[in-house]
Amino acid sequence: MNEPQRTDTRYVPRFDELAEQAARELLERFWIPRSDMNWYQAVRDREHVLRPFFNEKLGFRLLIHYEFVKLEKFVSRHIQPWMGLPGLRDVRDYVFFCLLMAYLEAKSVDEQFLLSDICEEVKVSYPGPGTVDWTNYDHRKSLVRVLQLAREWELLLVVDGDDQGFAASEHADVLYEATPLVKYFLRAYPRDLMQFRSIEDLLKIVDTENETLVRRHRVYRQLLLTPGIREEDMAEGDWTYLRNQRNVIARDFEETVGLSLELYRQDAMLVQHGRRQGATLFPDMRAISDVVFFFGRTIREQIDSGAFSLQKDGLVLLTIVDYEQLLNQCRGRYGHGWGKALREMSIKQLAYQVLEELEAWGLVRQSENEQLITVMPRLGRIVSRYPNDYEKKWKEGDGWTDGSE
Repeated sequence: MNEPQRTDTRYVPRFDELAEQAARELLERFWIPRSDMNWYQAVRDREHVLRPFFNEKLGFRLLIHYEFVKLEKFVSRHIQPWMGLPGLRDVRDYVFFCLLMAYLEAKSVDEQFLLSDICEEVKVSYPGPGTVDWTNYDHRKSLVRVLQLAREWELLLVVDGDDQGFAASEHADVLYEATPLVKYFLRAYPRDLMQFRSIEDLLKIVDTENETLVRRHRVYRQLLLTPGIREEDMAEGDWTYLRNQRNVIARDFEETVGLSLELYRQDAMLVQHGRRQGATLFPDMRAISDVVFFFGRTIREQIDSGAFSLQKDGLVLLTIVDYEQLLNQCRGRYGHGWGKALREMSIKQLAYQVLEELEAWGLVRQSENEQLITVMPRLGRIVSRYPNDYEKKWKEGDGWTDGSE
């Protein structure tokens, strides 16, 4: 295959619709196994355009293997609320997952084994705190979540049985089979993992010595893999680079993955215009997204009325009491269109769920002592309104509540 011609930094001559879709699949998924032949082949067919973009702009490696294709993604050195493996909930889940992977590493391809074998290995190897008790429902449910993720990533196959039954009884058993993908789960490093002394040592090996490339990769990654970035969260000089190169950066993302760059005084984000299946975007189809929208509207109304004031950097500071009162007011005024569960749950429960969603999407930040909530300017960008015909019917019907009940 001939090397595609490069003209400055433009990717539009090389990225067609299939390349854009393949790029999104690579970004959304841990890997694409050969069993998903449509996307597996799409990536291979567009490798000549995908590889240079991900390598030059983001410093990501595109791996093409007989069994899978994978984009090795490197993210921020700072832990964020949205990070984590899908479906895993607590520390025990992650410990179980690591122990399962260690167990599978020792298995040969197509070797069969039982769930009871896994349980025994996990119980013996569990480092604590505490011990594993398979008569405990929470412990069994934790392992079920791990097994479900392993199946979704095709690390193991079910030959006979159903591991969901293990949640109900510790006596349930399942026959599994290891897949070829197990051997490729861990990222390949240039030297033995035991030689690294810290997480920082691991992360340093992905950086090039070229400072210009390091900065470009860092900025592009933050934009693409985070809900939004602020000037004070970026490394020294990165915000200046972003502002100076905004036209090039905007063009790169628009012509490859179809995302638009929005740049404000101290805030930047990538935005998808219109809905797109398969992408992790805000808002999504969950009801909690509607609540966040209306909460954003309530905040704007309070600022416009003078009840709350903007800080010089565009932030709004709320106490926990302020936050819960605003959310209660929001539900009283706009909650008539929400689902029954959201309308009827306690304000404490609702506040917890909404805050979790707000933090996950970088719309607010909570102080370390959890007593102060900082509302980010990007929340003010989104508001929600009911359709006019719905508003009219509601006003002519039950009328408004004030949220004080």
